[in-house]
Amino acid sequence: MCGNTSSAEFIEAMKRVTIRDVAREAGVSVTLVSFVMNAKRGEDGKLDCPVNQDTAKRVLEVARRLGFRRNLSAASLRSGKSNTIAVIPNDISNKFFAGISRNIEEEAIKYGYTVFFASSEENADRLSDVMDAVLAHNVDGIIVAPCTGGEAAIRKALDAMVPVVLLDRDMDLGTEESVGKVLLNDVMAGRMATQQMIDAGCRNIEMISYSLGISSLAQREKGYRETMESNGLADRVNVYYTDYGKVGDVEQFIKDALSRGADGLFLPTYSLSAQVLSAMKNLGLRTPEDLAIVGFDESDIYSLFATTITHIVQPLKALGEKSVDVLVSMIQGKGAESIVLNPELVPGGSTHAK
Repeated sequence: MCGNTSSAEFIEAMKRVTIRDVAREAGVSVTLVSFVMNAKRGEDGKLDCPVNQDTAKRVLEVARRLGFRRNLSAASLRSGKSNTIAVIPNDISNKFFAGISRNIEEEAIKYGYTVFFASSEENADRLSDVMDAVLAHNVDGIIVAPCTGGEAAIRKALDAMVPVVLLDRDMDLGTEESVGKVLLNDVMAGRMATQQMIDAGCRNIEMISYSLGISSLAQREKGYRETMESNGLADRVNVYYTDYGKVGDVEQFIKDALSRGADGLFLPTYSLSAQVLSAMKNLGLRTPEDLAIVGFDESDIYSLFATTITHIVQPLKALGEKSVDVLVSMIQGKGAESIVLNPELVPGGSTHAK
């Protein structure tokens, strides 16, 4: 302590200001203060509550002067709702999830929800720890991009009767009817990318993917394989797998692919697209002259090369908004819904006819 403040005065100052203190100071009932503090503001800036606006303004001024803060934990216990949802991507710094997270947050705000973000880092144990943390905060629902081995972590939420929406990646949890899903048509994405290169004259098209074991990559690979087979090129299918976050392999793979006569590469993620384009630049290779390229997701990097890059675009806005819409519907007691959105192919010079 400092100055002349007594011990009793210090303790009194440290006491939490309660809703009763605000009501007493403002000369109104506790119920009226509760209405004001829990009210939302309309588009006109006015509080949406059955209280005279002048009275409401006085209550807010008193609350501000006394330093009153709502006890969200207590309110959550009383109502059974926290007005919060958790979003768990694999990596919040990943360009795809960074973009989609913004759309999720904007849509959640429209429903009056605050969003907590936490990454699993493609690790099942970390996902389990994150799930424990968000469930302890009494979130009303969870949007998650599941990682390999994450079934047990997600079942924690289902056992706690917390609605879950799987985003971007599918997973067999044995309780399909209770899980919402918002996914991309990944098989279509693989087909579109591969057919684009075949139409450009490529015949030895290979694919670089991650060894993550996730559904989105498996489905994109399925689309690639099916398209090669339907064009009589089944014997030329080759998929190279690298570890997520590992960069060194890519340059050597490009050399190996060229030695096998590869004339096109399908790259099913943004990070792989960026790595391959960088490696090609280091090797002095050009697209489409040396290798035709179809990348994934939107990026300014695709326009920085001498040749623009053909790429598959995921509807980030729709994926984000739909995941929130499905989750809020489930929170409101409605059934789980599964939504599959279609990709778009943006043509560039990297797949011009040879």
